[in-house]
Amino acid sequence: MDNKLKVLDANILYIIGAFLFITLGSYFQGRSLLSGLIITQYILILLPPLIYLKGKAFSIKKTMRFNRISFKHGMLVTLITLLMYPTAIFANALMMTLMSFVGNLNIPALPTATSGGEYIVLMVIISVSAGICEEVFFRGFILSGYERLGQRKAIIISAVLFGLFHLNLYNLAGPIVLGLVFGYLVILTDSIYAGIIGHTVNNGFAVTLGFAINRLIERTPNVVDSEPEIISTTTALLFNVMFFGIIAIATGYVALRLVRIIKKDLNLGKEGISETLVVHKKEGLIKTEELMVDEQLTLKTEVTEWWEFAPLALFIPLFLFVAFHQLREIILLG
Repeated sequence: MDNKLKVLDANILYIIGAFLFITLGSYFQGRSLLSGLIITQYILILLPPLIYLKGKAFSIKKTMRFNRISFKHGMLVTLITLLMYPTAIFANALMMTLMSFVGNLNIPALPTATSGGEYIVLMVIISVSAGICEEVFFRGFILSGYERLGQRKAIIISAVLFGLFHLNLYNLAGPIVLGLVFGYLVILTDSIYAGIIGHTVNNGFAVTLGFAINRLIERTPNVVDSEPEIISTTTALLFNVMFFGIIAIATGYVALRLVRIIKKDLNLGKEGISETLVVHKKEGLIKTEELMVDEQLTLKTEVTEWWEFAPLALFIPLFLFVAFHQLREIILLG
C-alpha cells in the first residue's frame, strides 16, 4: 500500500485550509483579533492536516517529519533565519516598489506591542503559535505531498503556495523567500522542527522589533506620531531596496556558510553517508552535498496527473480577486 501523500492530497487540503481561513478565520478575527488568531491557527490551520492524515491512516510522525533535531542544528537554524530576515525584507520592499509605480501604497498595519504584557501575548500568538501551526500545514503536509514531483520542486511550490495563502500583495514575496528557506532546512535536516524553529524565530524577531520601535518612540521626545498610512513616492522604497539588498548579500553569504556546517555534520558515516541519508534512500530518494535531490529511485512512485492540480483552480481566482482590489486601491490613491 502506498503510504505517502500525493499532490492531490496537498492541493485538497490547501483549498480546504484557504476556505476556512477566508471564511471562519475572517469571522473570528473580526470579532476579536487575538482570540481569532488563536482559533485560526490551532483549529483552522493545525487541525485539518492532522485529521486528514488520521482519517486516511497515514503516519503523522513520518509524514510530518517529527524527527528530533540536535541542539547545535537548532541554533544554526535560528542564526540562518535571522541572517535571511533582510532577504525577506528586501523581497517585500522590491515588490512594493514595483507596486508603487502604479499608484500610492496603503500598507496594512500589523499588530505591535506597546507594553510588556502585549509583547508576551503577541509572542505566544504570532511567533510560537504561527510557527507551529503553519509549519505543520505547509512544511509538514503540503511539502510532503509535493515531494512526488521531486524535493526541489516541492520546496519551491510549497513556498509559493505559502506566500499566496497570505492573500496580501504587500506581504507576498517575503513569505515566499522564507518558505524556500524553511522548506530547504526541513528537507536538509529531515525534521519539521527546523521549520518550526525558523518560523518562530522569524516572527518573534518581527514582534520584538515592532515592540522595540514603539518603546523607542515613547521615550523619544518631540517625535511626530506617524502611522504607516500612505506612501506617495518610490524614493524611500528604492532606498530600502538598495539598503536591504546590500545587507541581504552579506548576511545571505554567512547563512550559506552555516548551512554547509549542517551538511557537513550530517555526513557522519562511511563514504560520507549519514543516517539521515540512509533513511531517505530507503524511501526512494537520494541527497547530494547540496540538497536531498529530486531523483526517484523506486518504480513505485506514481506519475502526477494534471487533474491533481484541479483544486488550485478554485483558489487562483480568489487570489486574483484580492490582488485586483489591492491594485485598484493603489491606483485610486494614485
